[in-house]
Amino acid sequence: MKARESAHRWLQERGISFVFGNPGSTELPFLLELEKASRYVLALHEGVVVAMAEGYAQASGKVAFVNLHAAPGLGNAMGALHTALKNRSPLLVTVSHQDRRHLFREPLLSGPLSEMARPVAKAVWEVHRSEDVPEALERAYHLALTPPRGPVVVVFPMDLWEEEAPPPRLKTVLPPGAPQGLEALANALSRTQNPALILGGGAQPPAARKAALRLAEALAAAVFSDPISPRHPFPTGHPLYRGVLPPVAAQLRNLLAPHDLVLVAGAPCFLLYPYTPGSPIPEGSHVVLLTDDPAEAARAEAHEVYLGDVAEGLRFLAETVRPSGRPWPSRPTEAPAPPPSGSQGLNPLYAAKCLAQALKDRFVVDEAISLSPPLRRTLRVDEGRYLHSTSGGLGFAPAAAVGAALAGEAAAAVVGDGAFLFAPQALYTAKAHGLDVAFIVLNNRGYRILQGFAEGLYPGQGQRVPGLFLDGVDFLLLAQAFGVPGWRADTPESLEEGLAHMGRGPFLLEIRLDPTPHRVF
Repeated sequence: MKARESAHRWLQERGISFVFGNPGSTELPFLLELEKASRYVLALHEGVVVAMAEGYAQASGKVAFVNLHAAPGLGNAMGALHTALKNRSPLLVTVSHQDRRHLFREPLLSGPLSEMARPVAKAVWEVHRSEDVPEALERAYHLALTPPRGPVVVVFPMDLWEEEAPPPRLKTVLPPGAPQGLEALANALSRTQNPALILGGGAQPPAARKAALRLAEALAAAVFSDPISPRHPFPTGHPLYRGVLPPVAAQLRNLLAPHDLVLVAGAPCFLLYPYTPGSPIPEGSHVVLLTDDPAEAARAEAHEVYLGDVAEGLRFLAETVRPSGRPWPSRPTEAPAPPPSGSQGLNPLYAAKCLAQALKDRFVVDEAISLSPPLRRTLRVDEGRYLHSTSGGLGFAPAAAVGAALAGEAAAAVVGDGAFLFAPQALYTAKAHGLDVAFIVLNNRGYRILQGFAEGLYPGQGQRVPGLFLDGVDFLLLAQAFGVPGWRADTPESLEEGLAHMGRGPFLLEIRLDPTPHRVF
């Protein structure tokens, strides 16, 4: 059989339902008759392609298959690949190279593909023989899933697909087990007086979430999400949940100071921004990290590190610790309800509270940027149906929400106006597939988080920084251009009506916010 046919059979046998891509000339030999094996999902920019695949991978827990177009397509996708790497999303990314018969002459579309991809991928290699095609795909599949998960890039010359290749041969790779030495940690947790549990994206699998809940309840431990957390593995409405930690060292020290033992599971220890002096770990607190990432283990600012499967580690601890018998601490009192409107639009805190209630049954992809902290404080997530970018790049949420919808979720992208304009092409795919995605555009007419940072760095001079203001974009017309209905809300009444319009099928809701900058961290 041809290498193309072997690859297509591999897709079928591995149960790969979708191939995410934007086609180019070098992809045509691979794409010929592809839809006999997998459904092709067309996105209109390679950054959108990768973010869409990542949303699918995170929502489904499966490997997402991506097909990129030579050097220009890979170049367009690099920012999104960086996000996938930071979010530990299992992607198998194929990049089509030029025909080998004239590659030496550096024809159009050629380039150093492996060198381009290496900084933003877990692993990269090129395939030079058609006989290696099925093994290359199988190897990339398992490596993408092996902890720590991430995108794996494989480069295929376009002429290779017409050559002969053997049929695919699947194999089973068993994940690593629980870390060694957890008995000592279980004993320490059983003796602790005021423990805290900090959970990150590595604790997202269902087995890890279940074990973390049992462990927290046995210990009566305060539970936090790690700073800039990509997921919410713990039910955010639970009495023990205390919210998302700030990525600021001084604030972390204050929040963690009451706790004599802090267990961080499946998260960096700690992800910080912006810079503030001093360690995030308070004196008197013993910090322990449970991770499946050797690099994360090596750089962690922790007293002890246990390296192995996070879910298995949490399960062992939940089954081994002695229940504390302590009453659960009372939840902090809620802040008073914010006023609905500001001087120039809806109060952002009021909008966040309304959105948290309206989106409680959806898979929420959060790129609200300056509004993320208050949104996450009020959002109720019980099954980990929340996704956030940990890379700091823009344009993630619209496409990732489409990917989550392809995984069977009713999805919502909560995204700032500036970030949405990085990826409005996601509207096309949502419309083409009739997906239930709500695009919530928070329009504060600029990059308000940067204005807040600018004022923090240069008090009274923030207005002198150029490029931070954005106005004059009609988001409803933009949605209409892609055939997606929309609604604009600038009063409490119109917001309530707009949220009521969300139903099946894609829908865009623009919320006009008071643009007054406010403190983020």
